[in-house]
Amino acid sequence: MFNKIYVNGGSQCIAAGFIWNNVKDVYKENGVVINNHLEFSYPYILSEKLNVELVNEGSPGGSISRMIRKTYDYIFNNDVSNTLFILEVPPGWREEYFSLELNRYVNMTIGNILSADDETDTACGHSGKDLHKIHKNITNYFYNFIDDKVELEKNMFHLLGLLSYLKLNNIKYLIIDTGDFHTYLYRRKQPLNYNFVWFDVEPMPMWDWINKNNLKIVNETNGLSRDEHMGIEGNKLVAEKLFKIISNENFK
Repeated sequence: MFNKIYVNGGSQCIAAGFIWNNVKDVYKENGVVINNHLEFSYPYILSEKLNVELVNEGSPGGSISRMIRKTYDYIFNNDVSNTLFILEVPPGWREEYFSLELNRYVNMTIGNILSADDETDTACGHSGKDLHKIHKNITNYFYNFIDDKVELEKNMFHLLGLLSYLKLNNIKYLIIDTGDFHTYLYRRKQPLNYNFVWFDVEPMPMWDWINKNNLKIVNETNGLSRDEHMGIEGNKLVAEKLFKIISNENFK
């Protein structure tokens, strides 16, 4: 049995909708005080139910590249013999680039390609001025060198490499696929035995299930907030789903 959960992925796994003060204000008016958004995330709720330590390295706008890099870093620098890895595969085109000017990685999405005022980087805790400093260079690169299909192929190859490493080293993991990894494998007639977590009916990804059941913040607040991230009830239900899987006697 494990005594720690390691989580990585995009904004859903850190309940990123609850980062923003305007969202917190709406919930506060309805008697829910949100001081720390992470405490409303499904990984935190799950770790409390299991009474195990949690390491959550998800990030707003987090990409598959970032997830892979951070996961390897964690494995190489920690004893993971009793750790369960939960990987929430991010959707769409996303990438991280190391900026020499900013001296750090920057999470890039279509949103902050289209606008230097996009809030992805500020949601990560950085100054709103930072993206303006590099926006011209990064958008020039994007429009001249990025092709969606090519980037998808690279991401899937790299993700397969990580999962092969986990299997080879007997590291327990689960995949919450919101990034078309299952579809990629299916279309290429590859094995599908990668510990996917499905919702409702197989193979329904978490994001489709959230939309189907109106579990976003915008739904939960009856439109008082327009935020599209998963709400409080959705995070609770995802945690319960994972808890049942992990508590099953066949889960080793």
